[in-house]
Amino acid sequence: MKTIKEALYELKTFSEFVVTLGYAAILQNDVDLAIEAQYVKDKIRSLSYDIRIATIYAVRSARSSKEEITQLASLLQVGVAAKEISDGIDDLVEIVIRGGGAHPVLRTIYGNSETVIKIQLGKNNNLIGKTLQEAKKGKFEILFIRRGKDYIINDAIYNVTLKENDVIIIKSGEEESEKIKEIFK
Repeated sequence: MKTIKEALYELKTFSEFVVTLGYAAILQNDVDLAIEAQYVKDKIRSLSYDIRIATIYAVRSARSSKEEITQLASLLQVGVAAKEISDGIDDLVEIVIRGGGAHPVLRTIYGNSETVIKIQLGKNNNLIGKTLQEAKKGKFEILFIRRGKDYIINDAIYNVTLKENDVIIIKSGEEESEKIKEIFK
């Protein structure tokens, strides 16, 4: 079981991921990114549950002061708020999944300066068995690696050995996207 601190840190990280994926999915009209946002939403749901469980354990050991209980309740509220954020993004990505596409005014307002790319490593990919440290050649940010239902985030991303079927989510400037696809093909 995760500690409250670990779960809250991951919840913040995955909340940022779901927002990035959701807006990218709608602006790029990309169903794969929309589906990936739904996977991240599932992770947020799981982390929210972890926070509830960890908070219940903390309440059991709390001195039961009103102040302490109120502080613990605020942790529960963070979990609820993160889930509400992911629910809102779910409403956004539904537009893409249903095939409606985003209205052009959204692209005008938000622009296309950033691109999010989903790469799934096939069995013949030349990066399998290597690390992202070896592959990173350019101006882009690796948001996360999804390996089945597990996520690799933060500094661990660059040191993990890549495997077949790993999903890598990358954020870059629009001008870098073709170069990235070439590196990761």
